[in-house]
Amino acid sequence: MQRFLFILFVSFLFHFRVLAQNQPESLINARIDTLQLNMVQAEELFIKNNLNLLSQRLDIDAAKAAIIQARLFPNPTLALEQNLYNPTNNKYFDAGKSGQNIVELQQLIELAGKRNKRIQIEKINTKLTEFQYFDLLRSLRFELRTSLVELSYLIQNLAIYESKTEPIRKLVIAYEAQLKKGNVSLKEVTRLKALIFSLENERLELVHQVNDREAAISLLLNAKPTTFILPVLDETRLNTASTTIVYNQLLETATENRYDLKLYQTNIALQEAQLNYQKALAVPDVGLGAIYDRQGSFIRDYVGLQAQFSLPFFNRNQGNIKTAKILVDKSRTDLQHYQNQVEQEVMAAYNKVRETDKIYTGLYTNFSQDFDKLLDGITESFSKRNISLIEFVDYYETYTESITQMLQLKTNRIRALEEINFAVGTPVIQYQ
Repeated sequence: MQRFLFILFVSFLFHFRVLAQNQPESLINARIDTLQLNMVQAEELFIKNNLNLLSQRLDIDAAKAAIIQARLFPNPTLALEQNLYNPTNNKYFDAGKSGQNIVELQQLIELAGKRNKRIQIEKINTKLTEFQYFDLLRSLRFELRTSLVELSYLIQNLAIYESKTEPIRKLVIAYEAQLKKGNVSLKEVTRLKALIFSLENERLELVHQVNDREAAISLLLNAKPTTFILPVLDETRLNTASTTIVYNQLLETATENRYDLKLYQTNIALQEAQLNYQKALAVPDVGLGAIYDRQGSFIRDYVGLQAQFSLPFFNRNQGNIKTAKILVDKSRTDLQHYQNQVEQEVMAAYNKVRETDKIYTGLYTNFSQDFDKLLDGITESFSKRNISLIEFVDYYETYTESITQMLQLKTNRIRALEEINFAVGTPVIQYQ
């Protein structure tokens, strides 16, 4: 009887090893379409279709339109005046020679280079909007790449659990039949049922995680909810991705490529331009014009020139100038703080990838082979009745859990590599 159960279980085990190499078809079949993407294809689709990026590009266009507006000169002002009633001839709206009308034409002349300073401010604002686009691209690309890697390993992990649960479930059915015949103990059956319950809960949690990653990636790619995104990653290149990096070089790269840092640097230029503009506003503008008055002046058909400007006795824009000076100092302080933050982020990512890679390099090479040999040895011991079925199942469970932990370690390693790329603002570590 024990030999029969052993043969049954070993056949299930072989079935498990084969299925663990495949994708979980039940999850994929729940969608209408399957879209297989490698990292390069996913990024191309992401840049083309992501709605957040498309929206940010429109902000850039709007900022460029503001430059056009800043270049425009003030419009001239035309004023017309017509008398309502002429008491000398009892006429309303007398437009003849005996009536009175006035025509005024005025043009505002901006002094102290106000127009050019506004143009400079809008150009800097456009540059800031472009930097915001590239920083958004950096953040969303990091989310996409890490989600694709996580999804790939989650699918592999789910395949292991699905292939593991089915043979155990069949074994429970076989043991229940043998329990009725008195060939096995209730303890063994109960232990197997507890294992099934644990496996099903772990599998359900994996399904939820896969669905969450699918939703996140679909949103990033603007894909249909009915499409199942299946990452196709080069496992060899993932495992051999180079981590020979130097902190000082990473810091220099971050200084050159972090667009969020450039935002703070450019903000200083913006505040300085605002200060120059506020100083220019302290200079009064001049209004030039001409006037024609038919009857109301000391002579008939009077034509004159006009000029007007405010006298800066009380308001010389002192408050706004002081505010602009303070904002310049504040922007410099903010830049120094953010530079320190970038350095800390680069150092944290650098240490994380070193520690993760150290563990991964030390364990990955012979990990799977060692556990396969161990499971083979345990299987042989069970065939010789040196261990019980429950002990064999425990080893079997340990084997699968260890494979799961290795997949998690591989996920953490790639995420650590991506955090390096994210921290320096450009993919210095390539694995695609």
